[in-house]
Amino acid sequence: MSRPAAAATAVAALVVASALAACGASPDRSAGEAKLQSTSSSEPNSTPTAPPPSTTAAGGLPLGPHPVSKDIGTGVEIDVEIEVPNWQGETNGGYMCWIECEDDGAAVIAFNDRKYFPYRNPCRWSTTGPDAPVTTARELVAILARQELRKPSTPEAITLDGHSGKKVILRMAESDLAFKAGDFPDCDDAHFALFGVAGENPARWSQEPGQIEEVWAVDVDGVIAVLIGLYYPETPQKDVDEVRALLGSMTFNG
Repeated sequence: MSRPAAAATAVAALVVASALAACGASPDRSAGEAKLQSTSSSEPNSTPTAPPPSTTAAGGLPLGPHPVSKDIGTGVEIDVEIEVPNWQGETNGGYMCWIECEDDGAAVIAFNDRKYFPYRNPCRWSTTGPDAPVTTARELVAILARQELRKPSTPEAITLDGHSGKKVILRMAESDLAFKAGDFPDCDDAHFALFGVAGENPARWSQEPGQIEEVWAVDVDGVIAVLIGLYYPETPQKDVDEVRALLGSMTFNG
């Protein structure tokens, strides 16, 4: 099931932006600034050989451990376990998308910072951040679960790779916010934002109305390792299940 062209562009812009520098930050984890551009550039092979179906999909990532976010100076990197051959992305790229980056709106984006600035109002983010950054997964999820203009799930405790954390699903509430050409023009800097990190404000914002953000945050040696599953109400449940399986496979090196 493919989303309309505008939605497809939004998802692709997200995953491309995740691998590009934004606001002078590390190139493996920002979301939203870059415009859609092609990420498929295969060189012709004089002796083409089809990869084993059990190992990789065409253009997809191989099965097994995958470093989704490198150590950006915090001492922790995030790895996931790919168990099905339909994930797209780059090693340490800060993002992954399910099946095709242009379809269905299912993706994962990674952050591994020590300090986060979750906003109380995602549209008025420039004036509703905390006075001091949060430094634990519990604090981060607690503020996100109270964010205005959201319909949150009840936060749940999680344990991944021996580290504890919290998770929450954030749906956009019905509102009259305008949306045009990938922007929310009524919001600060036209962004409907989730949080900032040191040097990036905002660091994560939504691509279009209806986008669901499933935030899994884990405390790892003073770092909050965050994976955000991204999908939409019309994303097939089997695709959402694959996103959650990937979120639940997090391990940490550092």
